[in-house]
Amino acid sequence: MGQHGNPSGSILLGLDQFEVTAAEVTDDEWRLVVQTTATTVGCAACGTQARLHARRTVRVRDLPIGGRPVVLAWRKRIWRCVEPACGVRTWTERAAAIRPRAVLTERARAEACRRVGKDAHTVAAVARDLGVGWATIMRAVHDHGTPLVDDPTRLEDVTALGLDETSFLKATRRAPTRYVTGLVDLEQGRLLEVVADRTRAAVDRWLHARTHDWLARITTVALDPWRGYASALVVPLGHATVVVDHFHAIKLANAVVDQVRRRTQQATLGHRGRKRDPLYRIRKLLLAAAEQLTSRGRVRLRAGLAVGDPTGEVAVAWQGKELLRAVYAASELAHAQAALGRFYRWADGVGVAELSRLARTVRAWEAEILAWHATGGCSNGPTEAINLLIKNVKRVGHGFRNFANYRLRLLLHCGVRWQTHRTARLRGRSRPNVYCNWTKRELLPERS
Repeated sequence: MGQHGNPSGSILLGLDQFEVTAAEVTDDEWRLVVQTTATTVGCAACGTQARLHARRTVRVRDLPIGGRPVVLAWRKRIWRCVEPACGVRTWTERAAAIRPRAVLTERARAEACRRVGKDAHTVAAVARDLGVGWATIMRAVHDHGTPLVDDPTRLEDVTALGLDETSFLKATRRAPTRYVTGLVDLEQGRLLEVVADRTRAAVDRWLHARTHDWLARITTVALDPWRGYASALVVPLGHATVVVDHFHAIKLANAVVDQVRRRTQQATLGHRGRKRDPLYRIRKLLLAAAEQLTSRGRVRLRAGLAVGDPTGEVAVAWQGKELLRAVYAASELAHAQAALGRFYRWADGVGVAELSRLARTVRAWEAEILAWHATGGCSNGPTEAINLLIKNVKRVGHGFRNFANYRLRLLLHCGVRWQTHRTARLRGRSRPNVYCNWTKRELLPERS
């Protein structure tokens, strides 16, 4: 199948300053012969009108058409300057849509970056679809993605900051687990930066690289109860309110319940939990909120504690967890302080080592826990949501070794607003039926 000088083909191709001169389907892929629309070109040195000297064919991959791969055979013009005194003899034309010595058009490279960044596809899958190598796609991701990530406007309008760590490389026999710290805009739910390691110095370096005005706009910082992050905030964000949200605090309390349950299990039965053990059977009920338990769940919980908890320590730890939950469930700050006092008295009076250790941790973070009420319930939940996206990118990529590539992939997926054309719906939604209480007689015109 072939065609020559078809304007419709040039319109469908959609490459500025290019026209299709021939097209054919070979080996189930489109092979399009294209050329630039330029007819008059001047010499860059002397300005004299150039003449056509020769042509050479350059083949590049473009975006698929109709489910078929596309190869563009660009008939490049070689121009010659006719001015004898000019030092320029011949040159090859260039076009912004296709870089010199490229194997992909620029729009194909941009689409590859969008698929890898926005859609979190693997580099290998995109390379396979476009018929090029892994390194070619990764260069496209770097070239088109780096300006998006380094855009200074991406960090604007941040007033609430969230911090949390995720693992980058798993531990081996020779090296421990390597972590990275993610900094998240809590209001807009986007990843601002990923810094190597989870140390105070790593966070401190990034914060000190920000401008004074940017830091001054930060009013709230949410984090998990780890003193390293809190120490990094003292100087650059000393004016901000630091919050330990309910998720991380109750997570510590749930860990205490699990620790006491396992210790009691070993002391009473001499082995770790098994399927038919009474405490193992209620392990999830112990971590559930008390108000969310059904009547059947409460019966199972009491029965499991009666049989498997002869010392009552598991029940005591569960009650301590509920008392800490009451701190966050309080309607105002004064009630939260009273609930926190009840938690301290309970934890100090029952004599359970794990619960006493939790009370010491809560005392160390008391101001940050109570700040949850002062900020209207600021949560680090958006940071946890970003962590799920980070883990998905890591899972899709089957792990990463290069931190620069890892950071770029994460920021493109979680921290960039992609300006993509939204496809219009082919069939719009039907209008909903509006409930009307008019009677049929009221809708009909009156008879004269």
